[in-house]
Amino acid sequence: MKRLDDSTLELVAETVCGAGQGAGGGPSYEAPGPYRTKSELSAFFRRAGVEPAGQSSTRKWFVLESLQALNREGGSGLVPAGLERVLLRLASPQEYRGDAETTRAVLDYLNKALLVEGLEIVLNGVKPQLRERTAAVAPPPPKFKREAPPDFLRLVPEARLAQILTFRWGEAQRCVEAKAYLAGIVMMGSILEGVLLYRSEANLELSNRTASSPKDRSGKVRPLHEWGLSQLIDVAHDAGWLQGDVKRFSHALRESRNIVHPYVQRLNSDAPDADTCAICWQVVRAAVADVLQVETTA
Repeated sequence: MKRLDDSTLELVAETVCGAGQGAGGGPSYEAPGPYRTKSELSAFFRRAGVEPAGQSSTRKWFVLESLQALNREGGSGLVPAGLERVLLRLASPQEYRGDAETTRAVLDYLNKALLVEGLEIVLNGVKPQLRERTAAVAPPPPKFKREAPPDFLRLVPEARLAQILTFRWGEAQRCVEAKAYLAGIVMMGSILEGVLLYRSEANLELSNRTASSPKDRSGKVRPLHEWGLSQLIDVAHDAGWLQGDVKRFSHALRESRNIVHPYVQRLNSDAPDADTCAICWQVVRAAVADVLQVETTA
């Protein structure tokens, strides 16, 4: 049986506390998972089958003190028994009402923290299990590479709009580099929307004829300013400006962009990270390349 290092316990404590910021304020940790209030933290420990022993009024230190107390206990497993119960509950799909995405995000984050200890948690169906593995250092996240903007003036002949899109292309990259991942995704979604909106506006007759053009109750096509990003993506695909795979991934970017609305983020418990931004960035690049290709061959 081994006892975990305090630095590992601190990462586990932040995971228990959860990402984001509650109504009462407090720090925002990089760990994924739902934000837990002080009372919710105590309830979490009891769901894991242990009693919290923390005395601090601060969430993180309350959890860390509880974990340190468990870490000093005995047991016959890989780690002290109470600590193992906490780790397994933290990785359990039951803790997240079966939400596979949240479960996977928490599991991946925990395993990065446990890697240096020579431990990992795996899911056997829906049951988490702690097992040994070769201790190592987690690889660094892929570095975000800055890219020069495409020639938006070719794509959007209106100089002012091209300038705006060029600025946002750079702004999205600056956000990612600063780890402002939500802001970066919002910028990426705005680039996609700006490109598709102009393309639809410049080819309004064709856009209106597509099956996906939004219509009112009488069947009349709605004015362009009433079209949302979802309709713009579908119309662009119908008109032949976006390939099928790019259309599907563009909708994924749109859904990520929608967490700009706090209610949507609260409802989905989303916490975009570097990996989310890397995926969304590839979508923006692919969509712009598709539309540019059409423009070149037109």
